[in-house]
Amino acid sequence: YIVFVLVLVSGKGLFAQTYGDEWIDYNKSYFKISVAQEGIYRITFSDLVNAGFPVSSVDPRRIQLFHRGTEQAILVSGQGDAVFNTSDFIEFYGVKNDGTLDAELYQPASAQPHQFYNLYSDSTSYFLTYNLTSTNGKRMDTFSENNVGGLPAETSHIQDEILLNVDQYSPGQSFNSGDVTKYTFFDFGEGWTSPQFQENEFLSQSITGINNQVTTDGNPQLEVLLVGRDNVTHQAEIEVGPNTASLRSLGTLNFDDYESAVFSSPINWTDIDGAGDLVVRVRALGFNSGNDRISVSYVRLKYNQNFDAALSGNKKFNLKSNGNNKSYVEITTAPAAPRLYDVTDKDN
Repeated sequence: YIVFVLVLVSGKGLFAQTYGDEWIDYNKSYFKISVAQEGIYRITFSDLVNAGFPVSSVDPRRIQLFHRGTEQAILVSGQGDAVFNTSDFIEFYGVKNDGTLDAELYQPASAQPHQFYNLYSDSTSYFLTYNLTSTNGKRMDTFSENNVGGLPAETSHIQDEILLNVDQYSPGQSFNSGDVTKYTFFDFGEGWTSPQFQENEFLSQSITGINNQVTTDGNPQLEVLLVGRDNVTHQAEIEVGPNTASLRSLGTLNFDDYESAVFSSPINWTDIDGAGDLVVRVRALGFNSGNDRISVSYVRLKYNQNFDAALSGNKKFNLKSNGNNKSYVEITTAPAAPRLYDVTDKDN
């Protein structure tokens, strides 16, 4: 016998669901731009022509750029004459893919160890299009002002160095003792991390290139993210020093099962050697003689650095908050014609 069951559902519980693609206008054409690292990107006249963008028939003021469903503020050089000339260009601030959207895969979302690294790809997509109406696209604001208030020059900014470990994939916790049956959703401890190590073992890593230090503005701040790899209580010790022969203990951290835990502590400038290298060692101590298996997901160092821009073609300064809500900065060794962008709000 085959029995059909008809289930009647009251309409009171129905609701409209948003899917995140509401920004798409199906009357428009979209040109996909893949980005895999943070930086300022320039799209030239020839780039647009080669991609098949109708440059000659589009008013450049109507050009738009979208990322993750949000319109981005862009710079369109030479748009004032309503013609995209051969010397004109588009510039935008682009970022690589991170773990922001991965949070929706975890149950609960707080189980995600961190959002610095995407589970699947470094690349994210920006979509270039243009309005068919007289509506202008979103543009960057410009700002220029002399230091009329006589603000003192900032002595340093916060340089943020992150060493991500993505050598091994941790499948997260299991719901049986055999450690083989996993949940279909993403759970605590799941994600890319360092190879696991257990009690009486350690992982040593080095952060290099710690340069242009301003030691008078305070000590560096170290942060280490640990992830459990077994259903026991973990205990780890964190050591730092200029080399593996001169390490000192910053303390221990206890955490449970497959959870992630952050160890945070100031360090001394003397923990960094003259070449700007810092050794960080994480040692699994074993708690109550358990099978203490752990991983290190990242090592992060924040320190005070001066405003020398000669280190690379692109330099990011993380300004400190102050009571004036405004900062005066003197950038040394700057290029002859520097271009400065405020990227505090990446969409604007």
